Amino acid sequence: MRIKLHETTDKHIMASIKAAYRQAAFPLIPSLVENAKTHIAHNKEIIKHLIDITLFLGRHCLPFRGHKESKEEDMRGNFKDLATLLAKYSPALASHITEVEIKGRKTHNFLSWQRQNQLIQAISTNIRNTIKQELINATYFSVSLDTTFDISRKEILSMVIRYINKGIVYERLVAIRETLLTTGQHLFNMFDGICKEMNLNWREHLVGHSFDGAASMRGNYNGLQAFIREQNQSAIYVWCYAHRLSLIIVDAVSSCLEARDLFGNLELLFDFIGSSKKRIGLYSNFQKIRYPQMPQRRLKRVSTTRWSSHSSALLTVLETFDAIIDTPDDLQSDSTTDRVCCVKANSIMDYLLSERFVLTSLLFTNIFNLTSPLSKFLQGKNADLLAAVNYIKDILMKVEDLRNDTQFTELQNNKDKFIESKKNDFSFTPLIQNKRIKRVKKMSGEVSLDEPISNPLDSFKVNTYFTVLDIITTQIKERFNEHSSPLLKDLSLFQRRRIKEIAENNFSMPIDAFEGLEAIYGKFISAKNLRLEFLQFVSIYFKFETLTKLPNKLHDDIDSILHFETDEEEEKENYIKKYNGRRKAGVAYDDVL
Repeated sequence: MRIKLHETTDKHIMASIKAAYRQAAFPLIPSLVENAKTHIAHNKEIIKHLIDITLFLGRHCLPFRGHKESKEEDMRGNFKDLATLLAKYSPALASHITEVEIKGRKTHNFLSWQRQNQLIQAISTNIRNTIKQELINATYFSVSLDTTFDISRKEILSMVIRYINKGIVYERLVAIRETLLTTGQHLFNMFDGICKEMNLNWREHLVGHSFDGAASMRGNYNGLQAFIREQNQSAIYVWCYAHRLSLIIVDAVSSCLEARDLFGNLELLFDFIGSSKKRIGLYSNFQKIRYPQMPQRRLKRVSTTRWSSHSSALLTVLETFDAIIDTPDDLQSDSTTDRVCCVKANSIMDYLLSERFVLTSLLFTNIFNLTSPLSKFLQGKNADLLAAVNYIKDILMKVEDLRNDTQFTELQNNKDKFIESKKNDFSFTPLIQNKRIKRVKKMSGEVSLDEPISNPLDSFKVNTYFTVLDIITTQIKERFNEHSSPLLKDLSLFQRRRIKEIAENNFSMPIDAFEGLEAIYGKFISAKNLRLEFLQFVSIYFKFETLTKLPNKLHDDIDSILHFETDEEEEKENYIKKYNGRRKAGVAYDDVL
């Protein structure tokens, strides 16, 4: 009776209805779960392909998007075009692209520019976290920082971190930021902010920083390096030696009127001949006539950023001098040449066929013969640091040796020989004094005025020859007197050549070795301890170097090396020895044990 009453209650009826519904829907639940997993796997497959596309475009520095990306366009940008290409080999990506084209905004679109930015940001975050972890493991690091204008005329700051991870040196670009100011204080604030974002304790772990020679970078008081050194004395400032030498050459080629005229006319010559196919053809033809056995040369531009171009441009002109003179001479005699071209050709010929051109070009040839090999040496991948320091001193001495009357007389003789070799073809304008003499106002307290030099040769010696050499000498002394020279000499000991030299000299090394390192990094290392460790390193270095491949057998007796007897084994072995000894006397083995 009670069962019947219970079956008619509302609670029982409702429970029965729910149970019936659950039993009817039970087969759908696993199906829904399976469908969700399939959908997730499908989306993962799509995202995997899109990540590969993002990595490919990033590695090759290619733009992601195009000007028009609608489905009616043939070219929709690199990202979407690569996705369409991969869809031919990926059913998952093909179905997604088809779904996007059919449903449009009614479905999730993994190809939109917002999703592209999210992929880029996700990969960037992953790379940054990896670099952070490597920096934590490396502990010590150095930085290189510079600013430049981009194509949109904005000043952009870039920062590169250099560190060692698992024995391999890495250089990572960690920041590209827009900056409105380039003062040392503002650059320091940006540097400090980037280090905080990367969780870098630069005040303790920064061991070096490298910038260019701008005043805001290398200034001793308000430069970026000064602000860093103020809080971290162990962070040594490094300025590229090849860059310093190039700036010295730039100052030299702009130091006086004759130098500016020389390289200005070389640039004018390049523009004049290189801007016309006809003139290029004439120049090539005259080279074939004048130098039939030599390869053809092309004129070089005197660039303001490629400093070695000064040497190569001057060398090309001197080596193909006859063909260069023939080119404007032929243009002047050609009735089809227009008046502007004729005037330029005449102006170039007048300058090149003058003694002042020959004297100035031979002067800079002597200078480039000294500085060009040094520049190439400093840019070498495996340059010897100690040799570099001594090489610079040697060049300074040679430049100073040029500054005397004997060397100037030698320059005159070379000029006369050059003109003598060309006398059958050309005539040169002699060196003359400028007609207009600049009068300098006599200041109060001055006793006498400087008398003008009437001899044109003496004027060239004083105002050009000595001036250029003085500029180079002064600049070398000023730019290469940094306190980093002792550090470079100490680091040179770690080069293979120096290690071999020390090993062959019975491990004899300079008595003051590594004192430069201790002066800078004294809180990390001691010169005395470093000398001892270095000699130990030298003694085993070449043994490690000879192990180029594994031998066939590492150990002669592997059993004796790997087997370590325990006390029980040793005791048992003693019993066995006793047994073997007593067996001859007729004693049983059990009696021995």
